[in-house]
Amino acid sequence: MSKQPLVLGHRGLSSKHLENSMEAFRAALAAGMDGFELDVQPTRDGVCAVLHDEDLARTAQGSGLLRKMRSAELPPLKNGEPLPRLADVLELPAKLINVELKGEPGWQQALATVEAAEALDRVLFSSFEPSEVLQLWAACETARCGFLWETDEAMDLTAEELADLPGALWFHPPLKAVKAKPDLWAPYADRLALWGMKTPAEAQALPFAPAVLIADGV
Repeated sequence: MSKQPLVLGHRGLSSKHLENSMEAFRAALAAGMDGFELDVQPTRDGVCAVLHDEDLARTAQGSGLLRKMRSAELPPLKNGEPLPRLADVLELPAKLINVELKGEPGWQQALATVEAAEALDRVLFSSFEPSEVLQLWAACETARCGFLWETDEAMDLTAEELADLPGALWFHPPLKAVKAKPDLWAPYADRLALWGMKTPAEAQALPFAPAVLIADGV
C-alpha cells in the first residue's frame, strides 16, 4: 500500500475491552490507533448516548430501551463506568471518530453534539439508514457523511449505482465485499472506510489503500 490508511478501533479496542466504553476508546488511542468508531442514539431527553443495541442489557448493568429512558436513568456499563455520552468521547484526542447513527431519527442530536464540541473536522458520520445520512448532510454540508452497507447489500451494488451517489459522500462497505470486487471500489479509495475485520492486517492484500480501516484490534 502506498498511502497508509487511518486505523480506527471498532467500538474502541473491542477485542480487549468492553465495546463502546471510555476504557475501550482510551485503549484504542494507547495502542496507537488513530481513533475509533462508535454507535450513538438519543435518550428520551435528547442526550446523544453511546450504545450499539436498542436495549441496554448486553453491555450495561440493567436493561431497557435507551430511547425510552432519560439520561439520568441510564445504568452503568458492565465494567462499572457510566454509559458514555458522545460529548464526553469527543474530548478524547482522536484524529478521527466515526460516529455511526443507530436507528432513526437521531442525526439532529448527533450533529448538534459534534458542532457544540467544534469537532466537525475530526468526525465521520455514517448510518445503515440512507435517510439519516442525507438529512444530516443537507443540514450541514461541511459534515463528512457515509453510507453503511451490510455484506450482502455491498455485494449487490453495481458500478452505475456507486457512480450515481453524491461525490462528497463516503462509502462504508465491509472488507469481505471489497475483497470480492476490488475493481468496483478502487475508484473510491480516498473515501472508503472499511469494516468487518479483526485486525488491519486483513486488508493488506487489497490492491489499493482505503482511507480508513475499522478493526476490533491491532
